Amino acid sequence: MNKPDSRLQRGLKASTYFLNILLPLSETRRIAQVSIRPWRTLMNRVQGLYPQKSEKKQGTMSLSWQDAVRDSGFTPAQLQQQYRASKYRWVCVFILPPGLLVLLMGALLFNAHTLPMMIWIKASFFALIGMAVSALGFVRALICEYRLWQLREKRVSKEERGEFRAFLEETAWIKKTLNIKR
Repeated sequence: MNKPDSRLQRGLKASTYFLNILLPLSETRRIAQVSIRPWRTLMNRVQGLYPQKSEKKQGTMSLSWQDAVRDSGFTPAQLQQQYRASKYRWVCVFILPPGLLVLLMGALLFNAHTLPMMIWIKASFFALIGMAVSALGFVRALICEYRLWQLREKRVSKEERGEFRAFLEETAWIKKTLNIKR
């Protein structure tokens, strides 16, 4: 019975040597231990920069519409003008990338039989980036429309039902966001 155990041990030893040739585990482990130290130090430093969140949930002070406008330092007319201009810019950011992508894809399809695959891959990545920029433009325009709604309705706090959920429930928010008429 001694022979099968010794064969098994020799087989395990041989496989360990073979694996150490392919992937030197002891050296790899040592490299990992040495290279992780700077990352741990960096993480400790970064955690030290930011204060830990307290266990108690801090209540946010809810301002009324008049207090919020007063604290902004602008009149309601000035705020409305600023948000309208910002919304107009962000709606343009939303509309321009898909327009450019339609032109790009049209040009590519016009010469589709002569283009290499790499051009199609680059165009696809460009399309993804364009759509991401477009989505960012829509979200930012939606934020501006929400702020304009708060100014029109004179509601800001939860008690006044000026939160974002009320805006979504009470308005046709997609139409209002995409409407660029001043």
